[in-house]
Amino acid sequence: MRRKACCCLSILMLFLSACRSRRDIPVIHVDDRPADGVFRLKVTAVNAACADFESAVYRDTLGYPHVDFTKFDRDHPGTVVKTFEAVILENKYIALILIPGRGKPYSFVYKISGHEEFFIPAVAQALGSPNRLGWWFALGGVEYTMPTEEHGDTWASEWDWTVIEDSRRRKAVQMQVAERRFGLRETIIISIVPDRAFFEAAIRITNPTNHTVVFQHWINPMWAPGGRGEITLHTEFIMPTERVFVTERLFNSWMLAYHPERNRLQDYERSPLRFLSGWKSIGDLLAWKLESGFYGAFCHEENEGIVRVFPLESQPGCNIWAWGRDPDIGTRRRFSGTDTCLGYVEMWGGLTHGFDAYMRLEPGESLSWKEWMYPFTGTRGLHFANRDIALTFTKDAHRVFIRVCPSGDVKDIECRIVNSFTDHILARVVFNSCIPKKEPEEFSFAFTDDIELVVLDGRETIARLQPREIPDASIHR
Repeated sequence: MRRKACCCLSILMLFLSACRSRRDIPVIHVDDRPADGVFRLKVTAVNAACADFESAVYRDTLGYPHVDFTKFDRDHPGTVVKTFEAVILENKYIALILIPGRGKPYSFVYKISGHEEFFIPAVAQALGSPNRLGWWFALGGVEYTMPTEEHGDTWASEWDWTVIEDSRRRKAVQMQVAERRFGLRETIIISIVPDRAFFEAAIRITNPTNHTVVFQHWINPMWAPGGRGEITLHTEFIMPTERVFVTERLFNSWMLAYHPERNRLQDYERSPLRFLSGWKSIGDLLAWKLESGFYGAFCHEENEGIVRVFPLESQPGCNIWAWGRDPDIGTRRRFSGTDTCLGYVEMWGGLTHGFDAYMRLEPGESLSWKEWMYPFTGTRGLHFANRDIALTFTKDAHRVFIRVCPSGDVKDIECRIVNSFTDHILARVVFNSCIPKKEPEEFSFAFTDDIELVVLDGRETIARLQPREIPDASIHR
């Protein structure tokens, strides 16, 4: 049963509350009781239907595989079932399947809704690509790749892997790859804990050579949030940026029509490009400058999304790629192996701001960071996220709404509505303890001008937000 906590305050009451003592301020407390649940790691295998192109594979002098596309029928390649070693990491909120020999999180089920959040193609395809290998294996899930743009090389390597922890506190798998073009090495530790809906990726890149290496590293999550196995028309692409840049590729030219002067640099807040319904064709779009260390995709039809959280100082890049709102049959077959699939979104995250920028790593140097990915539901969008919570602060003509979905069993989060000029507290929602729910609480208050939402983790302020209008994806068609 959905519980709505409604504090109906008149504008006069909001004004007078600034003069009252703290005990007279409307305060709502949330005290959820976390439940126990499964916590396991299982080494197993997964079967995946794949296009039959093995007879066309050959290897270069570095040992990387290539595909001779003249040696099989790309339109009718036939289908084979391949078996991959897999590891299941599962707790009470999520079930994550890794294909560690490919360095890949493959499946991500959110138990709160029962939905698969990653895109898994009906038949995994061999695709042509402008990378140095000339092709890409579209297996779905998430890939971590370097040393260059356009999927790089390491997705095509065999990764070494091992289970490094299987305790009551943590389940963890380590995946490693040696990049053959320049000699870099990458180690990724994927882990879960019992009471969170995220998986953590601890990533380390090392230069063991005696020369400077100039390179890129990108994470490519292939998302289809909402459980339909494909992206939806009203899926919102959420990036905390004021402007976006239409990259200089011919297939992006349709995006220029959204600017009165056909500029490549465009405002994003009210852009049709925020929703799949505004994507007339295949394209990619670069965040001009991320303001916070998160981005996500949100399916408004299912009121459910997924978010990646990361350190902004080391991960400034974000680039969106999608098929478009009504992909043709050829595109559907080429990427999914079916005639009906509407596609997915790739929301790339990088060490560099864009595909034209590069990172330098000196001999013996390394760099490392941690990032998190988790599904969330019930928020009607996303305005802020960190590793603990995803939330929105919206308004209509008369009221403001606070909606919060935690990433697991979370404590000591507080949301304060304050006067923007004086910081006087007008109302408080205190999450002493909260857990993910399919239909989380909605907190609404009478609306007045000049208010902000201050979000605290313990005593630390982690966000200040202005109320936004509830997004209407249906207008972006």
